[in-house]
Amino acid sequence: MAALANVSGTTVSRVLGGRVDESISPRARERVMKAARELGYSPNSAAKALRSGRSGLIGFWMCLEYSLYRSRVLAEMRSLLAHTEFALAVTDVDEDYAWHHSIERALRVPAEGVIALDATTAAYAFLQDSDRLAPNLPFVSMGASWSDARSYVGVDLRWGAEAAVRHLLDGGRRRIAHLVPRGTWFEDKGDRFEGYRDAVTAAGYEPKVIAVSDAPEGRIDAIAAALSELRAAGVLPDALLCFYDDMAVDAVPALGSLGLKAGEDVALVGFNGTVGLERGPCPITTVRQPVEAMCALAFDFLKAQIDDPTSPLQQRVLKPELIVRASSGA
Repeated sequence: MAALANVSGTTVSRVLGGRVDESISPRARERVMKAARELGYSPNSAAKALRSGRSGLIGFWMCLEYSLYRSRVLAEMRSLLAHTEFALAVTDVDEDYAWHHSIERALRVPAEGVIALDATTAAYAFLQDSDRLAPNLPFVSMGASWSDARSYVGVDLRWGAEAAVRHLLDGGRRRIAHLVPRGTWFEDKGDRFEGYRDAVTAAGYEPKVIAVSDAPEGRIDAIAAALSELRAAGVLPDALLCFYDDMAVDAVPALGSLGLKAGEDVALVGFNGTVGLERGPCPITTVRQPVEAMCALAFDFLKAQIDDPTSPLQQRVLKPELIVRASSGA
């Protein structure tokens, strides 16, 4: 390649290694790049990483079980990084931690920094042991859970749940139930539950949690069965605050199977604000999380740590937005 470009081997090495020495003229640099294209050269990223100490990878810890919301967040992060020198390395670190009771497997990925989305169990475990495992690893948590010990971009889901309940109360709904995945701690814990409970109680009404199987292939039938049982007992709710949008979407056909109409007989509010909820037989009211702002800030916070390990912590809490549609009687 040096002979083709009519430059020294040292110049070739410097140009292809990304050096910007003023001693290398623009014409020489262009000859090297042209020769590289003609020879079909592609840089060895592993070797480059060894030389520079930079891998170009951002670890992204998230649950990989499919949901509309997680899919949207992942797409946003990939879009953000597409215009940078970084690539995303996605790991279901919570699942891995459940199996191995350790974060060390996840840390085998040579990431320059980590962003954790709602990785509650594993993120806390990592933070408790980070001084031993990876004391200098830039780390930012984002979403519904975060730690004050590191940088984070949180979302105030309690505020979102309270806003949703107030909206339903203003619409004349009084028997407002919280529809949640069965067998999870969210049945009686977490910001969504606490915001719902406190808002309903403050209005003088009884909170009611409906827990159903969250397996996607059986969720519609599970919701229908739970509502049928409540109707038979004479305590059918007139509104459902659903744990997330997928459950609200499936509640529409579940109600239809019982001869009930979403938005009229039973109001529905979802959570997360995923794309497409405005379409379909009953556009879904949702508490939309600020995904674009959350991802952009988290990456900015992480990049600041990567560029300067001594940079101070950066911490922000964003508020979601209530998007009112026909499912809540709009």
